[in-house]
Parts: sequence; structure tokens; C-alpha cells
Amino acid sequence: MRVDRTRKTVKGGRISSARVVCAVGDGRGNVGVGVGKARDVPAAIEKGMKDARDNMIRVPLDGYTIPHTVQAKVGGAIILLKPASRGTGIIAGGAVRQIVEVSGIRDILTKSLGSGNVFNRAMACFEALKSLYQPNTVAQRRETTVEELIGRAIVDPYEQEDLEAQQAAEKAAEEEAVEFEQALVGEESGDEEAAEEEGDD
Repeated sequence: MRVDRTRKTVKGGRISSARVVCAVGDGRGNVGVGVGKARDVPAAIEKGMKDARDNMIRVPLDGYTIPHTVQAKVGGAIILLKPASRGTGIIAGGAVRQIVEVSGIRDILTKSLGSGNVFNRAMACFEALKSLYQPNTVAQRRETTVEELIGRAIVDPYEQEDLEAQQAAEKAAEEEAVEFEQALVGEESGDEEAAEEEGDD
């Protein structure tokens, strides 16, 4: 998302280095942000990507948006994230937009209320996503259900797709097992008939 070059003056001359802010995600609710520092940019990017993968989180979703409004502050940067109705799109810019896009969120409203520093904005957005509550967890704490709490059910579309795919795979495996058993039974009955015919002869 951002490459910052720095120079440090020492007795022998100047030492150049790079700091890179990276975001990784699968586009299905998982996202991570990391920072890498090295003498050259490729090494810094590699470190940043590794750090981002190590820090990946699962973002709570309500459809393709977030379940509630959240705000986070890092340094002078303050990022506000708000749920949006279906079809709104990603109303964001810069580092926040890149993080939201790779996370799989499709509808969201965002606002930067503080510093324009890209590094702090990115970290503030990531902190805001980490601060989101799972609706099911909140309902359990209050000893109620999500439907009674907000009046409707909340579904994570990506988890739903994974569940449906898993069920389809299990069903296909069961059907394949049944067909295999039927084939074995058919072979056994064929062998018995052949043996009877030989006995009659």
C-alpha cells in the first residue's frame, strides 16, 4: 500500500532503507496488515507480506457489510467505519479502500477524521476491523438470540458458501460410496451365478 524510503547519515556516509505497509486477504472475510523494513524494497515487501499473513483476522460480516459502526485511532489517524445497504459499494479511499477490498467487504461507508498519514490510517482501519463484535457472541453474552436482539438473522455469505460446498462434497462422497457398494454387490452376485452354472455343469 505504501513504500517509504529513509536515509540515515552515519560517519561513513548515508544508509538507505525502506518501510513498506502491506495488506493481504482472501476476499472472503480474512484480512491482515503488516509492516516490513529492510535495506531494499523487495526484501521489505517480503517481510511486510509475511507479517500481514501472520496477523490475519476474520472480519465479522452482516451480508457483505460490517455488523455495526466502529471507530479506531492510531497516532493522529482516526478511521470511522459504518455499515451500508446492499449495492452501496466501497466508499473509501487510499489505504482504507485497499484493506477493505482484499477483506471481501463489498458495501461500507468510511471516513478519515484525523491525520492523512498512510501508515497510521492503515493501522487504524485494521484496528477498527479487529474491534468488530460477532453478533452471535454478543447475543450469547446477553443470553438471547441474534433474531431477538436485532429483529433479524445475520448471515456471513462466505461461511454459508463454504458450508454449502462442504455439504455438497459430503453428499457426493456418500453417493460415490453407495455406487461403489452397489458395484461390489453386483460383482459378487455375478460370481455366485457363475459358480452355480459351473456346479450345474
